[in-house]
Amino acid sequence: MKQELKTQYLQLKLKVSLMVARLQENAGKISELERTNVELQTKLDEKTRELQDALSQSKELEKSFKKSDKIGKLVVNTEDTEAAKAELKKKLDEYIVSIDHCIEQLRKP
Repeated sequence: MKQELKTQYLQLKLKVSLMVARLQENAGKISELERTNVELQTKLDEKTRELQDALSQSKELEKSFKKSDKIGKLVVNTEDTEAAKAELKKKLDEYIVSIDHCIEQLRKP
């Protein structure tokens, strides 16, 4: 009877030791997964910001394109007088300044 209890005690002690080892192993895996999760969340946030920046730049380029389309229409519809040429030059200068501003915005990281 005493030997039987001792055997059961040793078996239970072995099982508890195995369970503790498994618990420590799982805790390590959980910590690793949490670190990976934080890294991935950081990358996701960065990519989201990059996407927002790209969308913003896309809208700026679309505005610039619409302005360039207006330039073409303006040139076609302009009369061949000095006043019309001066007005055309003024408009083109405004568009150039606007385009330069857009280019400067696109160069910023």
